[in-house]
Amino acid sequence: MKVKNAIEQKKNGIYYNNRILLPFKCEFLKVIFEDKIITNFSSSNPDIEIVEHENFTDIYFKKYKDIQNEFSQYEPIKIIVCEKDEDIFDFKNHIKLLLYLENEHLIKIELPDENQIIID
Repeated sequence: MKVKNAIEQKKNGIYYNNRILLPFKCEFLKVIFEDKIITNFSSSNPDIEIVEHENFTDIYFKKYKDIQNEFSQYEPIKIIVCEKDEDIFDFKNHIKLLLYLENEHLIKIELPDENQIIID
């Protein structure tokens, strides 16, 4: 599934322990959580690992046992991504998303409004 389709269909992600599962595949450009800005998604990154599957994508937060207890429910995880088939070098194709940890392992995926700034 594409990112834009997931947003239009109001699909949610899920989380378990230190793992987030997103219902789409994409190219990751930036992940922002707490005071960290991650742009290195190689397997050697000590903070985060991205694993792509056939129909979804995992984000592992390596330094945390349980993100529900570590991350604020009110401060979203911010990500900047690009669709797989779009030109990653065209900034108009960068999609900014907010991931909110909800109860019962649910992640609400939203586009930021005009008052929420994510710097590309």
